[in-house]
Amino acid sequence: MPLKLKKNQVQLGLFGASPECPDIRNLPCIVDPQGKIEVWAPGSVYQPLLLTPGGGVSAGPGALDENEERFVRHLIKRLYPTGDHPKSEKTPLIWQGREVWFKRNIEKDPHSFRLRVDDSDWFYPDFIIWILDRKTRTQTFGFVDPKGLAIGAAGGWSDFKIVSTIYMPHVVDLQLGEQGESLEYEGEEWTFRVRGVMLSTSSLESLTAHAKFKVRNETGNGVAPTEDDFRRARIVFQRNDVGYIDSVLDLLMQDTEMDRIVAAAARLHHAPDSFEYDDEVSYDLALRLDESEQSETDFVGSLLEDYLKPDGAGKLGGCVQRRRRGYLLDYAKEGVLGLGAEKASSVRDNPNPCEELWKRKLAPRITNR
Repeated sequence: MPLKLKKNQVQLGLFGASPECPDIRNLPCIVDPQGKIEVWAPGSVYQPLLLTPGGGVSAGPGALDENEERFVRHLIKRLYPTGDHPKSEKTPLIWQGREVWFKRNIEKDPHSFRLRVDDSDWFYPDFIIWILDRKTRTQTFGFVDPKGLAIGAAGGWSDFKIVSTIYMPHVVDLQLGEQGESLEYEGEEWTFRVRGVMLSTSSLESLTAHAKFKVRNETGNGVAPTEDDFRRARIVFQRNDVGYIDSVLDLLMQDTEMDRIVAAAARLHHAPDSFEYDDEVSYDLALRLDESEQSETDFVGSLLEDYLKPDGAGKLGGCVQRRRRGYLLDYAKEGVLGLGAEKASSVRDNPNPCEELWKRKLAPRITNR
């Protein structure tokens, strides 16, 4: 759940004071192979600005790579098809009535945004997209990282960059809430949230060819994910047309059903006293945590593998309930956990196998604490 910011702490400018540089000549622009200017990038994308060396000032942060440049070009063309977008770093872009502040996030810079899960490397997403919705008084601190996931996400669903993108923002939300952080922006109370998107520069076909990205269908078999499955994991595919930009911005503003699941997992790991047992997913999460010796990264990776693929009714995690029913039947055959007297059909047809298994395995321990 996004943090509700209260009137306590005053937020200053989104990106701090404008830098004072003695010799700025390289205005940010993107050109085609013939040298024709395609778009002028917003000034904030070069904060710190790309400088022409001179007067003791060195150049930085360096040129955009091909995929970063393509993302900037497509974002601008999607929001401003006629090319009339603002150029100054002090003027926001506008998307559906919302202000969009666009900034590069410099890797390993002490002032940059970064995320980490377990003892993984720090993840520095390439871009920050800060969206202000003044109508709802909601600030979304968004981040986007163009990445070739076929090679750049060696761990598949458990890769720290993927887990940092879909899972860690919910951990951050919890930590902000626990610390009692509050914020006033322009004299009003605002809601603050952090969300990210991984922008795959690898094609859908190249990713589905890798076993590391298989997901489980309702019978428990590993199958290739669809583009919608990837989207539920906050992964969007970069294309030659600009239409994918809509998916990127929509994901920054709207949570998916998978977000609800990983948010519950974040609460179970980081705020267990406030964890609520209210559906099959919550009982399954508690069982997983009790049964597993996985790292937090692998825990989230296994959730993505099991829950991303919807069943025939459109419900996520069909294979999970099937698996839990199998456990109940095994325990009934062995006569353990109080099972054994029931008809096999009553166990097999139990509509809430995760809850039933939790009651028999974990509830007695919790009650006796």
